[in-house]
Amino acid sequence: MVRRSFFLAITLGMCFLTTYGWAKEVIRTIEVEGNRRVETPTVMSYIDVKPGQAASEGKIEEILKNLFATGLFADVMIEQQGDRLLIKVVENKIINRIALEGNSRLKDDVIMGEIGIRPREVYTPARAQEAAQKIRDMYRLSGRYGAKIEPKIVEREENRVDLIFEIDEGKPTRINKIIFVGNNQFSSGRLASVIMTKESRWYRFFSTDDTYDPHRLAFDKELLRRYYREHGYADFKVDSVVAELDPDDQEFYITYTLNEGPRYQFGDVKVTIELPKLAPNCVTGCVLPEKGECFNSKEVERTVEKLISSIGEQGFAFVEIDPQFKRNPETLTIDINFVVKEGRHVYINRIDIIGNDRTDDDVIRREFRLAEGDAFNSVKLKRTEECLQNLDFFKKVDIKQEETSVPDKVDLKVEVEDKPTGSLQFAGGYSTVDGPLASVTMNERNLMGKGYDLYASAMVAKRARDFHTGFTNPYFLGKPLSAGIDLFHSSRKYSTKTVGWAGYSQMKTGGTLSLGYDLMERLGQSWSYTLRKDHIGDMRNNASPFLLAQQGNWVVSAAGHGLFYDKRDSSVDPTKGYFAGIGNELAGLGGQVRYLKNSVRAGVYIPFDEEHNWVLSTKVSTGIMTGLGKTTRVADRYELGADSLRGFADGGIGPRDMRTGDALGGLVYYKATVELSLPLGLPNELGIRGSLFTDVGSVWHSGNSSPFIKGDNPRPRAGVGAGITWRSPFGPIGVYYAPLVFGEKNVDRKQQFNVTFGSSF
Repeated sequence: MVRRSFFLAITLGMCFLTTYGWAKEVIRTIEVEGNRRVETPTVMSYIDVKPGQAASEGKIEEILKNLFATGLFADVMIEQQGDRLLIKVVENKIINRIALEGNSRLKDDVIMGEIGIRPREVYTPARAQEAAQKIRDMYRLSGRYGAKIEPKIVEREENRVDLIFEIDEGKPTRINKIIFVGNNQFSSGRLASVIMTKESRWYRFFSTDDTYDPHRLAFDKELLRRYYREHGYADFKVDSVVAELDPDDQEFYITYTLNEGPRYQFGDVKVTIELPKLAPNCVTGCVLPEKGECFNSKEVERTVEKLISSIGEQGFAFVEIDPQFKRNPETLTIDINFVVKEGRHVYINRIDIIGNDRTDDDVIRREFRLAEGDAFNSVKLKRTEECLQNLDFFKKVDIKQEETSVPDKVDLKVEVEDKPTGSLQFAGGYSTVDGPLASVTMNERNLMGKGYDLYASAMVAKRARDFHTGFTNPYFLGKPLSAGIDLFHSSRKYSTKTVGWAGYSQMKTGGTLSLGYDLMERLGQSWSYTLRKDHIGDMRNNASPFLLAQQGNWVVSAAGHGLFYDKRDSSVDPTKGYFAGIGNELAGLGGQVRYLKNSVRAGVYIPFDEEHNWVLSTKVSTGIMTGLGKTTRVADRYELGADSLRGFADGGIGPRDMRTGDALGGLVYYKATVELSLPLGLPNELGIRGSLFTDVGSVWHSGNSSPFIKGDNPRPRAGVGAGITWRSPFGPIGVYYAPLVFGEKNVDRKQQFNVTFGSSF
């Protein structure tokens, strides 16, 4: 008789075989005992001995190996009784259910999706320990190195067990200190701002950058390499990154050992064209580096992109730019020769998308500037990646090229990771225009994974109420048309006691239909139609007669048009680039109000440093309004002040009825702002920045004739000051102070201190 347990080695099995000895008698029958769940034919399929054959020692050992390799059995015994071979098995237990206890940071479905073990599968202690280790690894990736995982079982009937993982999540393993060794050219503080990993601080409660993540450290090495190469250190390398864990405090100490090397300058820079039909003048102006400038790898990359783009516009689809470097250690210069040659003729075979568990494939594919079968174009591919990132639906976007069995075709593998796109925000604050306020905003930017945008907001303030809800389909009718509907109800009180605007209240209720599309890359056009009901009331008895004549109910039916070109690096927080746009609004397609508004606006953003910490912006706008045969309402005219012209109260400049102090607005306006955004020495993740600004503008031509109207002239008014902005989790908050205010004496209403909350009101 031979007995073999799961824990016995093959040699022990051989000892049993030798001790008992195996007869060479022919086997007539084979029987299986002890199997309740595993059927006998299944067991027999692993036995390489048939009736009529002799069971040698080697055959018996092979049977043992095969049966234990199935993972179905905890124990196996084999006996030969004359011509009868008896196989006795003890089946492994079956997992009845899996439970997790003590986990709050990681949800059940997240853990269950990674452990690789399921109910109704075979239970073994080794599999349970392997699953526990996977859970530990998940907690380590989330920065909890002190997490303890203990697998336990509860016996059930019919050889089943409940597998329970008792989890002690422990505290987050923070990073106490980041140390740089060998950095002679840049301070440790400067390098700390370059990498993603951060030291633990009290204000990083919204961030996980101060938890230990080995994958992030690998990325930090690449960020440091890029930073040094962009500042001339072409030989830079990170010799080592060491993470030491303090077992007592459960904190990490990270040490980067750097080898900076010398600083290089650009030497001779030239372009060599190896395409016979390409005219040399088509690359004029594409080369950015100049001899004598500090070497910058980013300038080299930009030059390659500009060359590919410029040559591609000449009809050359398959172009390869090979920047050839020649280091000159004796002069510390790098010569570059951009060799333009015909690239491999490559076409797009397939575009595969993975990782989009929530977002539909169509939402991703419609952002592609390339299609299956198109010639490969690296510029279009990069633009595609930018468009996918601008959707703000994904934590990461990575497009890789993969070779195929066909030499002239490549597959594009798009790896994305969905991120939460819904938000619910509650906020409170104070505005110098509307007073104390509270707001709630709900927004889902990727509804049902189809890219739909659904939002609703409510704001209640001392002098204002605002309720909005809207829905936008960015790909209406399966085409690149952005169609939306917006419903609103708002009211606001204007009082000369608190601000410079007129003493009345206005209530608006209605809706807007909109349609937008791109005419070309970065150039968009939009159309809209608004139908609303206005109620103007709460007039003071001594209000201006121009206001009293306009109280009551009004129906406004207006169509709008816009044309906008946007070359900024971000539409939310731009740091470089420019924009320009025109707008038109025509009221009078029904209703009781008729006017035509035309406006123009433009702006440019200029960064002063490579990190874009210092940014100078200049923005201008102007507009003109015509009454189309009717007297325009004060509520429809242009007004400037508060947010739009800092240093003045809301509606603080322009025509004013001096008998009552009411501002009347104007039919023409202009405004210009020059602002320098600068750091305040605080960590970037706080989102707090400073600014120095100058606002200049004027509004005039009220359309009313009276000797009592003053300030009706285009003379510029200006406010000069400083401010602090905070991009808080509840929306942008700004505090501004303009000590230098230049207005029209006894007419304009100044307000040197101004607080703004949010950007929607």
